[in-house]
Amino acid sequence: IHFGRSIFRMNKAKGERPRRFQIRRRGELSYEDHRFICLIHDISENGIFIICNYYLEIGQELAVRFELGPGLHFEAKIKVRHFSDGCCGAQIIEVDPRSDSNWKQFLSDNYADQSRLSERRARL
Repeated sequence: IHFGRSIFRMNKAKGERPRRFQIRRRGELSYEDHRFICLIHDISENGIFIICNYYLEIGQELAVRFELGPGLHFEAKIKVRHFSDGCCGAQIIEVDPRSDSNWKQFLSDNYADQSRLSERRARL
């Protein structure tokens, strides 16, 4: 996989998270010679929330692959930002141009008017 420079940038005020969109897709994580299945739970403009059965370390960099929709493949390099009980929040740090185009198309086609809305959070 060849990745270009990261083109994902925070457009929000400091401390404000980008809106998350639930997608639930089967994916694959890999690093070195290791490959394992994961579930992509939700995405934002610059990150992914992943569920997996393997322990991931904060700061670890991995490759992720999944299909956003029919024919919209996505591959990127991610960095683990938090991990707890099989749930991982990861920042997208590098992405190839085709995957970037697919990502933008998917967000635009499915969530164009929602990206400006404040994030809904469940109260515990």
